[in-house]
Amino acid sequence: MKDTERNTADFLERHHLDVRDYDFTDNCEKFKSEMIDGLNGSSSLAMVPTYIEEGAELPAGRPVLVLDAGGTNFRAAIVSFDAGGKADIRKFRKTAMPGVEREVSAAEFYTMLVDFIEDLVPEVDRIGFCFSYAMEKTPDRDGLLLKFSKEVKVPELEGTLVGRGVLDALAARGYDNIRKITMLNDTVATLLAGKAAGGADGYDGFIGLIIGTGINASYSEANSNIGKIPDLPQNGSQIINMESGSYSGVAAGDLDEAFRAGTVDPGSYHFEKMISGAYQGPLYYRILREAAAEGLFSEAFAAEVLGKTASEAGFTTAELSDLLSGGKAGFAAADTGDLKAAVEIAGALTDRAAFLAAVKLAAITTKAGLGRAGGRPVCICADGSTFWKLTGFKEKIEKYLT
Repeated sequence: MKDTERNTADFLERHHLDVRDYDFTDNCEKFKSEMIDGLNGSSSLAMVPTYIEEGAELPAGRPVLVLDAGGTNFRAAIVSFDAGGKADIRKFRKTAMPGVEREVSAAEFYTMLVDFIEDLVPEVDRIGFCFSYAMEKTPDRDGLLLKFSKEVKVPELEGTLVGRGVLDALAARGYDNIRKITMLNDTVATLLAGKAAGGADGYDGFIGLIIGTGINASYSEANSNIGKIPDLPQNGSQIINMESGSYSGVAAGDLDEAFRAGTVDPGSYHFEKMISGAYQGPLYYRILREAAAEGLFSEAFAAEVLGKTASEAGFTTAELSDLLSGGKAGFAAADTGDLKAAVEIAGALTDRAAFLAAVKLAAITTKAGLGRAGGRPVCICADGSTFWKLTGFKEKIEKYLT
């Protein structure tokens, strides 16, 4: 380990992990091209129309059962708004997302869901279901599940209408009071929540951004640009759920590809596996093992790293954050030189992830022509544990947007 800094730099460049290998403008143009192709029917970006207008008004005084199926947790609450748009949230609860710990059947999924919300159902006549997975929306605002991601395992649900499944499961328990269920993605919910909280007058447009267990984004698009649905009212617009985690247009290194090969769906969600919280920690550990094998670390630290796989080590994005904030992330054998190299690699990985997130946001802004009306800025409504909690990540995204 004679020249740790130089060896680490060579390692990062060799495995295409150095953000300087990526051109911002080129990647932005490629992403925009995929957006346009997705709106016209063929792209790695699903660009799912939601049939929800950005300007929809809040239903004052009407309680709604709100469900949220995320990458880790399943949440529920009763929500209502007063005349001024202030939300009243009651009876909030959360549990583990079905299908995370083990594979479950569709019947098990709905049984677990109804058991969780049954006492709330009599209080409402409608449900808003934030479902953070790729859906094809229907004009009645149901959602046909295209594919699970984030390592959730309920394969029988794929290709079915989830809203209809919820209603059928409730009807089987004797509940026929639910008149409407609206399926929407977490990015759409985040966009609308940000608009409701921040007001629309000061902004030229809104982007919903999620970087947590997974990644995604949403924005409002003119119906005239959605070529795959030709019968839309051409003078209107609607929010697009991009399903941006599935983007495949960015170049990846050999270690990215080796890591993806060990995931549940190795051929899918390439972009998500370079950025999101479900993958950054395990990906980092895969990269660290290669660095150890190539001799970047002391013998003691290399033995510690190579002695466990990422899954055995349970290395998480939270531990990656700890390492970046000056901790040792549980590495007992690391000396000062080891930690310096390990932190440099961690910084490079999160730097690249922030760069790619900024590329996506820049592509959305320029494709939609936002931020050009009267000098008003775009409002990015951001949510997700990785965005807010991963050390330095939010600031790096802001740096690249600047």
